[in-house]
Amino acid sequence: MSISDTVTVNLRSSSFPYNIVDVAKAVVNKTSFISKLYFRNAPSGDYYLDIRHRNSIETWSASPVTLTRNVNTNYDLTSAANKSYGSNLILVDNSPVRFAIYSGDVNQDGIVDASDALMVDNDANIFATGYVVTDVNGDYSVDATDALIVDNNSTNFVSKITP
Repeated sequence: MSISDTVTVNLRSSSFPYNIVDVAKAVVNKTSFISKLYFRNAPSGDYYLDIRHRNSIETWSASPVTLTRNVNTNYDLTSAANKSYGSNLILVDNSPVRFAIYSGDVNQDGIVDASDALMVDNDANIFATGYVVTDVNGDYSVDATDALIVDNNSTNFVSKITP
């Protein structure tokens, strides 16, 4: 991440149909990758964490996480791919080892594909800048770097994996 950005985390029931029980939003710090989320309505229990970001693949925790009201719970997606459901994370750094959510799902349909690439290409062609969904690397400029990320993830059939 080049910028600190907002994520939304849906707290989902641990059993089908995985209803949303609570929702929290927070800013993820661009250097520490840490954010504090406050779920104010959910009772203590086991829940999947469903992480959403404006131009990234929806990513769920590998298994339900036990949450207790008024007690801090830590969940680190960056430490290993298997922290996400289906190991749906990408290695972004070897030292220290750090994993991240795949970016490039700019239209939020659950898959990085040609429709996302077209959106990025169109914005790159008009030199779009600022806080826009097609800026997948967060440098405030839509260009070939963003297109490359989307194209690579599209070629690798990156899509959401959920229970």
